[in-house]
Parts: sequence; structure tokens; C-alpha cells
Amino acid sequence: MQPEHVPPQSGQNGVTETAIILPHREAFSVDRPGAIALTLANQLEHEPDCSAIWGDPLRAAPLVPAVPYVGLATPKWWPARQTIRYRWAIARAIKRQKPQRLEIHNRAHLFHEFSHLKLGLSLYVHNDPHSIRGLKTPKDRQRLLMRADYVVAVSEFIRQRLCEGVSASLCARVVVVPNTLDLARFAPEAEKQKEILFVGRLIPEKGALPLLQALQTVLPRFPEWRARFIGAWHFGQTTAQYPHERELLATLHPQMRDRILFDWYQPYERVTAAFNRAAIAVVPSLWAEPFGRTALEGMAAGCAVIASNRGGLPEVVGEAGLLVEPTAEHLSDALTRLMSDDAYRQAIGLLGADRARTVFEPSTIHEKINLLRRG
Repeated sequence: MQPEHVPPQSGQNGVTETAIILPHREAFSVDRPGAIALTLANQLEHEPDCSAIWGDPLRAAPLVPAVPYVGLATPKWWPARQTIRYRWAIARAIKRQKPQRLEIHNRAHLFHEFSHLKLGLSLYVHNDPHSIRGLKTPKDRQRLLMRADYVVAVSEFIRQRLCEGVSASLCARVVVVPNTLDLARFAPEAEKQKEILFVGRLIPEKGALPLLQALQTVLPRFPEWRARFIGAWHFGQTTAQYPHERELLATLHPQMRDRILFDWYQPYERVTAAFNRAAIAVVPSLWAEPFGRTALEGMAAGCAVIASNRGGLPEVVGEAGLLVEPTAEHLSDALTRLMSDDAYRQAIGLLGADRARTVFEPSTIHEKINLLRRG
């Protein structure tokens, strides 16, 4: 069983400087890209030669064809857990490809398992480290930081969580690299419709239920407005399949069904089109978002953004949106404020669009992470 190569590896003298290890099931293809894959595609699009992506075999065209890709095929006949087979596939690729460094995304336990190898190791943290196996304790984090060439956090919130219980000298190895977008996809100058948009997984932590409750309070007072939910429990779903999704549909009042729409999973092109069309985007997360990519997408599109005041979202939104407690009452108040004042709503949208293109200007951020990869 041969690893898949798309295209052949490149770099100085044909050697891969940094092999970027995707989490298992994180697709780097155009049909169903995950958030980590989209971030990497943006970073590497204009500098593909210093790194290669390693991950599950592609099911469609890669996000960035110029970036070398190694598909980590695992033996289906082996009766081990998929995580064990994925680790085996990585180990085999290391022997064959001989990278100078591994940059492992989110899977700290893989970092520890490969820490004995004589090659560079780094970790890229996209989620709360206290929930990641291999980072949950100060001892775990200290041991990893002592071995790492560098550790990347997607927000200051994540950096602070990584540094809890760790010495200041080790914490200095943690670099904050915010997520970025392909800003060309977003059109803040486009004419906005009176539509409220939620984009995200339909799991309890994302706050769709209090938003739905708020919408059913507010929309009767604004008959020209409607709302749209894009997302599902899992990628690819086009109908309700899980209890929380069925709870949302059961909560939806019959008289609201033509004004609150559930579009389920949509390709990314349709998601960006929805952002460009919507006047308001809401990110009502109940948990502490590590970063808040959908808030940045809404800002880039010129939506007036309402976001939860938790986790990394305040860093993303700053003063260019409304930060609230993610309760039905507070969401209702924020929605009413924006829906009732066109000039205010448009001003918030302009602030967000500007912040997305200044604070999160891609080229500077990409140079920062790619410099680490070349080092």
C-alpha cells in the first residue's frame, strides 16, 4: 500500500522541510474542507515549497494543488483502532519521506509518541489545550514545550491556557498565529438582504438553540426579516439525524418555518455567498471558542456581527461587533438593536470589514508562520 502523492514532494534538494500532520478525518480537499484545512490552504497558497501536507487520502482535488500532499493510507485488515493505524501510517511516511520537522496539528499525544525521533517537532493548537490528550496537565504541557521547536496557538486565549502552570521561559516558545481568510471570497460592498445568518455545527455548544429562541421572539416585530442556519452535526448532512437537531426543529414554531430556514450542510462556496448576502451574522457559542472563524468570516463579508463574549471571540471581534452573553434574552436585545437601526447596523458592518482586513491581514500572518516552518 503506497502513500498518495499530490504532487511529488518538493523543497530544497527534494527534501521536505516541514511535514504538516493533519488530524485524522480533517479533509484537505475542495469538497468538504475543515477549518484547519482552510487555514493551512490560506497560509501555503503562495509559499508551497517549504512544507508538505500529510493526512487521510484525498477524495477530491486538493485545496491547494501546488502544495505536496502525502495520503496516509492505513491497512484496513489490521484490527486496531483507527488512531493506532493512523499513527502507524505517519511512522511509515517518516521513514520514507525523511522530513526535517513534523508540525502536528492538535494531536499532542502524537507529538509525545514521536518525541524520541531525531527530527524537529512542533505543535499547532487549534482547541483548548485542557481538552486535548497530551496537554491536559501542566506536566504534559511543560514536557512538550521543552521538546518543541515551536508551539503555535490560534489566539491569545489558547496561549494563556497552554501557559497555565508552565514557567514563563517555556511559555515564551508559544507563538500566537491567528487564523486568516481568503479575503477575495468576501464582498462587504455587496448589497445586504435583511437576513440573519448562523453558520456552524448544530451541536449544543454552538448556541443554536438560544439563538433560535431569540429569533422567535424578535422576528414577529420585524416582518421583513428572516433567518438562516447553515450547518449540521456532521459534514455532509442534509437532514436532521441527531437529537439536538431534532430538538431545534421541534422548537421551531410552525408560523416561523417560512422565515427561519435550516439549510444543513453546504459547500464552502455557498457559505461565503450566504455571508455576502446577510446583513447580520451571529456566533452565539456557549463554549469558549478557541478562535471564532465564523465571526471573522461575517466581519470580512461586511455583516454586523453579534458574538458570544467567551474564549477567543472577543479577540476576533474587538470593538467591531456586539459581544454578549449567549442567552436568548441578550441575543434578542442585540438583534433588536441592529435590526431597528439601519445606519448603526451598516456602521458595525463597515467596522468589521475594516478589522478583518487590517488586524487579520493575511500576508503578514502567513509570513510569521512560514518563517517558523523554514527555520
